[in-house]
Formats: sequence, C-alpha cells, structure tokens
Amino acid sequence: MNLIKNALANLKAHKLRVFVTMIWIIIGITSVIVVTSIGAGLEEKMKESTDKVSKKKTTIRFEPTNYSMVDYSVFLRPFTMQDIESISFMEGVQRVKPTTEGSELSTTYGYEGFVDKKSTSIELNSYKKSKKVKISHGRDFGYDDDERKVVLITMQNAMDLFENPEEAIGNAINIDGDLYEIVGILEEEVQESQNQIEAMYSGGNMEYQTALMPKKVFEKLVNKYNYGNSEINSIDIVASPGHDVYEVANNVAMKLQELHSDLDGNYVTENMDNAHMELEYMTSSIDKFVKIITLVSLFVGGIGVMNIMYMSVVERQKEIGIRRAIGAKPRNIMFQFLVESTFITIIGGILGMIIGIVAVNYVSNMLPFKAILSVKGFVYASLTSILTGVIFGLIPAFKASRLDPIKAIQK
Repeated sequence: MNLIKNALANLKAHKLRVFVTMIWIIIGITSVIVVTSIGAGLEEKMKESTDKVSKKKTTIRFEPTNYSMVDYSVFLRPFTMQDIESISFMEGVQRVKPTTEGSELSTTYGYEGFVDKKSTSIELNSYKKSKKVKISHGRDFGYDDDERKVVLITMQNAMDLFENPEEAIGNAINIDGDLYEIVGILEEEVQESQNQIEAMYSGGNMEYQTALMPKKVFEKLVNKYNYGNSEINSIDIVASPGHDVYEVANNVAMKLQELHSDLDGNYVTENMDNAHMELEYMTSSIDKFVKIITLVSLFVGGIGVMNIMYMSVVERQKEIGIRRAIGAKPRNIMFQFLVESTFITIIGGILGMIIGIVAVNYVSNMLPFKAILSVKGFVYASLTSILTGVIFGLIPAFKASRLDPIKAIQK
C-alpha cells in the first residue's frame, strides 16, 4: 500500500511531464477501441448479410473445361431464357434471377416533363411465377403493359425523389436514353416471388432498392446490352421455404447439364463458404492493422515512459541511497519504480478507453452500420497498457535498484 501511495505522490509531483508521456499511450489505446469496434460492427453486418443470403439464395455459373475459354464462356450460351422458364417450375425453386455482368445501366429519374432530378445505376435481375405485388400508390402492371415501358418503384425511391411520393406516378425514369413511366409504388417490403422483372436500384445507402418492369420489356433491355438473347452470365436461385438452397441449386445444375450436354464444361454452384472465408480474411486484416497501430503508438509511449523513469531515477538518487542505507532491498526499489511506470500506462490506458468509447459513439453515427464495442478490444488494450509499463519501466527500475547507496547519498 505504501508503494502505491509513494508512486501516486511522485507522479502527482510531475503532472505535466506525466501527462505528456501519457499522450501516446492514450492515442494507442483509443485507436484500439475505435478500430476494433468498427471492425466488430462491420463483421457483424457482413455476417448478417451473408448468412441471410446463404440461407435462401445461391448462384450457378458455367465453367468451361478449357480454361482458356473462361472469359468467353458467355458465347457458349450456357443459359437461355427457355432454361430460365423451365427452371422456374422445378420443385423447391421460388425464384430464378438471370444476371448479366458488366451491363450496368445509367439511370436518371425525373419530374413531369422528363426534367432530370437524380442519377444512379441499376443491376438487371429476373422474374418468377405469377403472384401479385402489393401497391401502395398507383397501379400494378396490366395485360396491356407486357410490352410497354412502364416501371414500379419502391416507396423509398419515391420519398428520395419527391416531397410527396404520389407525385412520382406519371413521371419518368430514364434508362440509358429510354423513358419508362412510373405507374405504381411498391409497399416497403417486396416479396421474393414476383411475376415481373426485378431491377436493383442502388441508392445512397448500402441497401438495394427494388424496381420492377414487365418481362418482355426486360428481355429487350437485356438484348440491347448483350450479343444475343441468351447471353446470360449466371443465374441466382432462391429456394422456396422449407427447401435447402444448395440441394435445390444442385438439382438445377444437373438439369442444366442435361439441357446443354453438348457443352464442354460444368455448371457450378457457388458456396457461401467462400464469402465467409473472405469475411474471416478481412477480419484478420483488421486485427493486424489494429496491432500495428497499437504497437507503434505504445512503442512511442513506452519510450516516453522509459525516459521519464530515467529522469526520476536521476532526480531521486539521494532518496534511493537513504532508503538503501536504512535497509531497503534492491527488489523493493525496483518494484517501486515498476509500480510508477505501470501506473502511468494504466492511467493512460483508462483515459484512452474512455475517449475511445466516446469516439465510437460519435463515429457510429457517421457509418452505415453500428460500431460494436469489442470485449476483445478492451482486453487487448488493458493487457498492452500494463505490459508497456512493465517492459519499458524495467530497465530504469533495474538501474535504480543497482545504485550504490553511499555514492547515491553523496550525489
């Protein structure tokens, strides 16, 4: 207890010097808390997304046996619209989504009179068996709309573009020069089984917004951006409730293999394990980044601790000599200086944690996901702050314990 009191008294006598020494410790610990919290939040967000997708959706691609043809596999026509039609009625298939990579379209929304209001891009996807969509404003597609350039947008789209969502009805969306009339607004939740073609609208946030257009119109749009109506790069399979998505996808892959037995290659189902491996790799990279920041900051802070403890040893040589003369053992002197150096880093660590918590709450409001305070971050911060005090205080403490009492008193 006396050692602790003496350590605190000595630190209090040199407040400014101690605080300057603590700054790098504080920066290092704050960095640990903030970066680990952002990493934990991002990991949770991505894990939630991949788990959600992997439970109901997977992708089937065609891989030619001759790998020199991989980049040109689309010309082999491994997927056709007839395939999509056939697959959509297979058991366990809730939805089929043909995708055309590299055909991202420039999209512009406008007010009445087609005055440009906002630009973004869409990613084309597919259709499914007949089921009605829920419309909050306007109307659904009718039989007369099969070949008309009409589109349904989400309520979020409408709110982003117009003060009053109802104003969207009758206005236009411009997809690479072709105008599409907005005839209806979908309710907030768009179900996973539609009779229309789905186009993914990439809004200002990380979530995709869904726009729908009639099937024949979609096919024409695909044809416009590809070399033929069969140039589909891959298909996404959404499994019906109660069915395993990978089992369904494997059945679809075997069906496609039968339909295109003349092609030299295989239909491959993408496994979300790859996404999980990428997520683990990213998390590992974040951990390494945190460790580098921490080590650099704490090394600089540790040098400061070592410096201040050396100064303390020099200034207190007479005190050390007197204590040794009246019976204090070298280990007592060494332990006192170790306690002081450790106290500096522990106090700096606590301040860094407090500032880190405040910073995490502030940064979290600026991110599209919630940063999560990481227990691992706090444990790592606590251990490193203590170890920094011990390691960098060890040499000055050892030197203090080895001072000759007589020479120390004379100085």
